[in-house]
Amino acid sequence: MSKQDDEEQDPREGPLHPRHRRQLYGHERAETRLLDAYHSGKFHHAWLLTGPKGVGKATLAYRLAKYLLRYPDPSGAPRDSLSLPEGDAISAQVDARSHPDLLVIQREVEKGKLKAGINVAVSRKAANFFGKTAGAGGWRIAIIDAVEDMNNASANAILKTLEEPPDNSVFILVCNQRARILPTIRSRCIELPLSPLPDEALEAALAGLPSDHATEAARLGQQAQGSPGFALELAETGAGRIFSRFAQAAERGSVDQATRMQVATELHGRGTDDRFRLFCGLLEGWLASSARVAAATPATAARALALAEAHGRIAHSIRETNALNLDRRLTMLQAFDLIDKARRP
Repeated sequence: MSKQDDEEQDPREGPLHPRHRRQLYGHERAETRLLDAYHSGKFHHAWLLTGPKGVGKATLAYRLAKYLLRYPDPSGAPRDSLSLPEGDAISAQVDARSHPDLLVIQREVEKGKLKAGINVAVSRKAANFFGKTAGAGGWRIAIIDAVEDMNNASANAILKTLEEPPDNSVFILVCNQRARILPTIRSRCIELPLSPLPDEALEAALAGLPSDHATEAARLGQQAQGSPGFALELAETGAGRIFSRFAQAAERGSVDQATRMQVATELHGRGTDDRFRLFCGLLEGWLASSARVAAATPATAARALALAEAHGRIAHSIRETNALNLDRRLTMLQAFDLIDKARRP
């Protein structure tokens, strides 16, 4: 398969991919810490970027990689930002995935779908990569996105290089679920935690949405919980718009049958895997929040218990539907029935 064919089938590819992002919002302190470390002359060889998915970790990883490749000598590097000049040749190479001194380790694609994890064969590429001299005479950099996608064999294959890094080598590990990575990998890295964005920073990040999603920015900001990446996913898949329709009906009381059928139908069929996944995440979060609100008042304690029970049954049903490829429409319609019963006085 040609590189172009691979890009066309890779569901992660597109103009909004983190390596194409020119701005990083809300993480000025993290960027300053990296800049200070680089200019100190004692730059660590492995950085672990942790935090919720979609808050900007991968964007920061690519910004750092481009900066190091562009300025291999810290004495000639800018101190105020990791940004590169507009039209920079190094940035263009990274964007085109053609820079010889940058290796990206991530889940592979097969027939347009991401494989379940990062296997050991992919991880072993790092040993071969770091065994060579940098083509441009500077840094050799590996981005792992995301490190929790590695199984024990692939993680251990990386660990050996982390323990004995060659000169002028840097690992940048993106991690969405810190508890899932090996403690031995964490111990070799400097951890840089990134938090969800505050409202002002999230608003600025969403201002860059494509024009066809710009009118949704306010709603997406509320749904995304400080994660611009999550907001973009909700916009691109339509899951945010669909959930908003459900939530608005729920606010009026029982969700009417027409809305139930419309929502369930839009979550079913070919090409709706991500839409279904994202909608279900929003639905489970909404249920959990509704149960907490009800539990705060003694008069609605029984409703809180019913909502919590519905949350558990719906979550189980969704997992079963995904595992067994069951009818999503039926799963959603049954979920709406459970919610309606749990919310009755």
